[in-house]
Formats: sequence, C-alpha cells, structure tokens
Amino acid sequence: MKSKPLLIALTLFVTTACSGEPPPSPATVTVTPPSSVPRPPAGPDAKTVAWLDGVCGAVYGYMKAHDEHSRNQRSGTEVTRGALKEDLGIRAGFAAKVVDDLTALPPSPIPGGDTVKKSLVDQYAAARDAATAGKQRLEKSGNEAAMDAAIKAMDATQKPLTDTPDLLPALKIETPELMAAAAEAKKCAPA
Repeated sequence: MKSKPLLIALTLFVTTACSGEPPPSPATVTVTPPSSVPRPPAGPDAKTVAWLDGVCGAVYGYMKAHDEHSRNQRSGTEVTRGALKEDLGIRAGFAAKVVDDLTALPPSPIPGGDTVKKSLVDQYAAARDAATAGKQRLEKSGNEAAMDAAIKAMDATQKPLTDTPDLLPALKIETPELMAAAAEAKKCAPA
C-alpha cells in the first residue's frame, strides 16, 4: 500500500497549489503627458522680419524716392549748372540715407545676409560719393569738364537702380521659416 501515501502527497500538492494566493495582477502603467508640450512657433522670427523690413525699406525707399524725384523733373528743360548741382545733392542724399539705414541694421539673422547687405552698402556708397564729388566739382568750376563729370555722376546715382538684385532671391529666402518672415516683412511686399 505504498501508493496511498503517494496519492495523499499528490493530493496535498495539488490542493496547496490550487488553493494558494491568486497570482499578482499585472502592473498598471499610467502614462502622463509631459507638463510642457512643445508648441509650434507662434509666427515668424521677429528679428528676421525686422531685419528684412530694414533692408527692403532702405533699398526700395531709394528706388521710390529716386522715381518720384525723376517724375517731378520738367522734361525738355536745359540742364544748367545750378539745376545739376541741386539734383546731384538730392540724389546724394537719397543714397546716403540707404547707406545709413543699412549700416544701422544689426547683424543678419539670415545666413549670407551680411554679405548681401555689404554689397548693397558698397553700391549705394559709390552712388553717394559720385554724386557728392560731381556736385563739389560743379561748385568749384562751371567749365565743360565739370559739367561732363557731373553728368557722369548723375549716371552713377542711377546705377543702383539697375544693379540692385531682387532682394529676396539674393538673400536666398528658401526655407519655410524665412519665407514666412519675408511674407510678414511689409516693406518687402511689392508696392
């Protein structure tokens, strides 16, 4: 009767195994969102917008002032020393304003923007200097050589009108962020 103790042992084992405490329930995992969820940017970078407005305002302001001044000139009148001297002074002032406005801008937040700005400053400084020199030469002498030099200086004041690149492509406004900033820059909008 050896099988009875084995049967009793097996019964005790099964009873103990089945009557034990229930297995622990699976661990509950609670996921909480981070306290500061990153938000999409509220809009274009204000510094970039301001810088673009500064560049566009200076350059397009020159073009507008130059155009308005040219339209107000009477056509068919004889070019006199006094009229040419006055005109050169006005145009030198237009170019000087561009140089001052561009020089006052902070460093560019746009990669390569400072290179474009320097090129523009150089162009408008050359126009300003040519107009100033032509005017001074007329003030010293009214001879034919001075008049010819003044007319060449007048041509130099128009050079930025033809040589200034389209600003936004020159500044390589290609990323969505820069395009959004350019769209916000009111002085860069076509007039």
